[in-house]
Amino acid sequence: MNRKFAKKFIALFSASCMLSIGTVAVNAAEIDDGFESVTKNMDFSDSSFPSAYSAIGCTLVDENGLPSDFSSKKLGFVTPIKSQQYNDCWAVAGTEGFETKLLKLGYPVNEISHDHANASSTTQTNGKGWQRKYRDGGFTNIYPGYLTSWQGGAEIADVGKIDFSKNIHGDDMTADKTKYGTTKLRYLDGVDSNEIKQAIMDNGAVTASYATTNRCFNNAGTTYFMPQSYDGDYTGHTISIVGWNDNFNKYKFANNTGVLPPNNGAWLVRNSWGDNNTMGGYFWISYEDKYIFGEKYSPNFTIDEVVEISDDMTLLQNERYGATYSFNYVDSNDITFINCFDFDENSRTLNNVIFETKSNGADYEVYYIPVDNGTPANDESKWKLISSGKVTYSGYQSVDTNGYVAPLGRGAIGIRIITESGESSQLGVGEWLTNSTKKTFINDSRYGDSYIKYDGTTSDLLDWYKLNNNDLLGGTFVIKAVALENDNIMKGDTNFDKVISVVDSTLVQKYIIGNTDFDETQIYNADYDGDGIITVADATEIQKKVVGLQKSN
Repeated sequence: MNRKFAKKFIALFSASCMLSIGTVAVNAAEIDDGFESVTKNMDFSDSSFPSAYSAIGCTLVDENGLPSDFSSKKLGFVTPIKSQQYNDCWAVAGTEGFETKLLKLGYPVNEISHDHANASSTTQTNGKGWQRKYRDGGFTNIYPGYLTSWQGGAEIADVGKIDFSKNIHGDDMTADKTKYGTTKLRYLDGVDSNEIKQAIMDNGAVTASYATTNRCFNNAGTTYFMPQSYDGDYTGHTISIVGWNDNFNKYKFANNTGVLPPNNGAWLVRNSWGDNNTMGGYFWISYEDKYIFGEKYSPNFTIDEVVEISDDMTLLQNERYGATYSFNYVDSNDITFINCFDFDENSRTLNNVIFETKSNGADYEVYYIPVDNGTPANDESKWKLISSGKVTYSGYQSVDTNGYVAPLGRGAIGIRIITESGESSQLGVGEWLTNSTKKTFINDSRYGDSYIKYDGTTSDLLDWYKLNNNDLLGGTFVIKAVALENDNIMKGDTNFDKVISVVDSTLVQKYIIGNTDFDETQIYNADYDGDGIITVADATEIQKKVVGLQKSN
């Protein structure tokens, strides 16, 4: 077993956010927060919201099928420029990118509350969660966790203005007004510029971070370039990138450093300092800036998939903050990560499963696992495979589970990650973080929520942390399930007419011999004896029910 402590880094932001990288103590990411924050308050723009375009026309397409310049702003996929009031650029920029994605999808967006994201990410009443107040900076991975836990996505008109004069706690912010749930979110760290450009075209924006200092802006505040040789002070800052121009002249980046980028080209940045320049609060940052899209301020991300939350949806999850780190402590390329849930009548039909992983290129398998005597079954012959495929990116995945109907009561979802030999399987985990002086995140993990299986043994994750890392706080795996209400669940009713008849028995017999197909709900209803296999015995039991010789299941 190899504890990969040296790889545990994370970035902390403050206001214009901030620099931070550190090595690990024990098993948590350590943060160096030795830089002061800089808040820039500007007046909020009163401009009206543009209408979203229904189609995009591009010219000057290169060999990769990408135009030489592109702007979501020109196409109307942006809301008015915002002005951060606190050290919450991460919340403002993330919200801007989220709004742009919604506009791309055609949703009638007014204004999503970034204050809700800020307040939701303060310390909980019980002292757990992010160890920050609303004026403090935040972490790069707060907003992805906030969105994929469906805590955010609420309009200001619905949640109202957040009163920060009160003693705000993260768990005071409810998620009942959330309209849109993020199901796929992709990290863009270390990828080539073409993938970033494609993400901007597809999703409207990419949320990224860079190191900011006035020395690297031009006099008008409309261009920015930090050369590789720069060694002065700076602070981290999160922004929304909404376009690019391959031919943007490098001489426009002249600033007080006296150094120009070697080549032309720039990203179009939507900032959070209000309408503060001749570009209305936007500026250009060179492709060759020292830190943009580097690992220092990871993760940089784009929102690939959003669903409109309906009344019949339930998000099953055991944590509300998403992944604070990637669980990669075990030297095994075949690990099953497990979360247990309570499946009731309104949350047993599984539409899709969401999980976070950085095992890009790995194979995955998703299982329903029965819980025996309070513990997920170790015997894999009892497991039900409900989805499989390949991980094609790092970030939050969403896989279709085809409406699998889970048995009522306590059960589990297992994510098996199989990597190439020599690469450890990874899954996102919510575990505590620390800097040089204090903990910056404290997880609220519980026994019985998460388990891990490898080398033939299933262990409660908290026991694993205690035994292997001497860690009493442990963590919770980031595995979630979107469940739907299903009025068609009724044992024996295979045609969904709410009546058990000879027709149902006949359909079961046709299914057995291959003359008809069943969806997952029909399969559940047809399995009358509940043994997981549809046989003539099930058809016979349905017939007995029809003639009154069998009681209802």
